[in-house]
Amino acid sequence: MNPYTVCVIGLGTVGMPTAEYIASRGLRVYGYDIVERRGNVKSTTRWDEVPHDEVDAYVVAVYVGVEEAKSGWSPLHDVCMKISEANPNALVSVESTVPVGTCRSVAEKFGLKRLVHVPHRYWVEDPTRHGVRQLRVIGALNRESMEMGLKLYRDLLDIPLHPVSSLEVAEACKIFENAYRFVQIAFAEEMKMICHKVGLDFEEVKKACNTKWNVHILEARRGIERGCLPKDIRFALMMDESARILRAAIEADEAYKRWLSTAS
Repeated sequence: MNPYTVCVIGLGTVGMPTAEYIASRGLRVYGYDIVERRGNVKSTTRWDEVPHDEVDAYVVAVYVGVEEAKSGWSPLHDVCMKISEANPNALVSVESTVPVGTCRSVAEKFGLKRLVHVPHRYWVEDPTRHGVRQLRVIGALNRESMEMGLKLYRDLLDIPLHPVSSLEVAEACKIFENAYRFVQIAFAEEMKMICHKVGLDFEEVKKACNTKWNVHILEARRGIERGCLPKDIRFALMMDESARILRAAIEADEAYKRWLSTAS
């Protein structure tokens, strides 16, 4: 029997570790990216070099930015169009973080009948504890998609899953996870500015606060500059532009970065 074959599309921070983990589980893996990537799996920059007739599942880990999402066309659309032309019967698993409604939209637009959304929770700073294999959420286009997704992730890859009722729930879950983290950091940043204004040591105050069992104030560093959190809180705002706490958190972070530039 031929081994289960996966094509991982997008071999960046998340995609390459994902491809390598899949290979470590004994599955056959092909990697595809528009730029050359180095790793421990066979990869190509040429779409026609992937043996699509052998592929059982495509795992998509391409980056989708805010402006791309607003435009209605993103790298995810390009990928799904390619898949629909090469192997429309394969399972498509979108691990990329996308605005709510995106997965269903691309499935309908390109005639994909088997699609799941299993947003990654990979943290590059601690891939041992927070790597590819950790509890993940899965939403599906239909029952067949869910069954195929569970077989791939839970049965073949030994990745624990929390199934949800729809693609949209899975999309929202990922967005709000990162928006929540953004708000937590922005709170710490504003707290640091307040402490400085009234002449208190932020670190001492934070340490004292964190002695309470249900309080864990985070560090305030150089501002929230990494791609995921600033992008995803804006995906949350796309769901409701009037969301007050989310908008205030963005404003607090921007004020903190301005404060740092004048304080240094």
